[in-house]
Amino acid sequence: MKMMRLSLHRTSLAVLLGVLGAAPAFAANPATISVTVTIQNLSVSATGPIAFGTVVSGSEAVSGSASTVTNDGNVVETMSLSLTNPSSWTAVQAAPSVAEEYALLAQFNSSAPTAASFTYGNHALSTVSVAASGTKFAGNQSGLSMAVGGGGAKSLWFRFNAPTSTAVTTQQTISVTVTASAG
Repeated sequence: MKMMRLSLHRTSLAVLLGVLGAAPAFAANPATISVTVTIQNLSVSATGPIAFGTVVSGSEAVSGSASTVTNDGNVVETMSLSLTNPSSWTAVQAAPSVAEEYALLAQFNSSAPTAASFTYGNHALSTVSVAASGTKFAGNQSGLSMAVGGGGAKSLWFRFNAPTSTAVTTQQTISVTVTASAG
């Protein structure tokens, strides 16, 4: 009797499903997964040159224009800055106090900063690459976590502190290197 009821229930269920138009469900086999990847591109560009013109020994001057530093990569970038000395001068991270020493300071700022807004501790460049931070090389902008593309363009201003005295009176070139890292 039990067997007959079970068979009757199965038959009734099969008829009901057939009447309602239900078909058996099957899973797709095989399934496909699309995997995509983009290779990280760290890239930075900077405009220049920055020309101070003729500067008096022992004086300081803020650049009349800024270099526009742009994140040209495809990830958020933090900028690091360093310089290369000209052959006759040595960069210091304090006020120059002897012949043939100079200081070059850099600050990310949307407009021309005052000379007093640059500090040796936060803005002086050296031959060692140093990463920007919320205070390092920062004015009202920073080189920290720069967005991709045009939104990642920042103005980089310079202050030059001339040697107290120098035997070199021809134009000198100080190369500033801007390096991008992820973050």
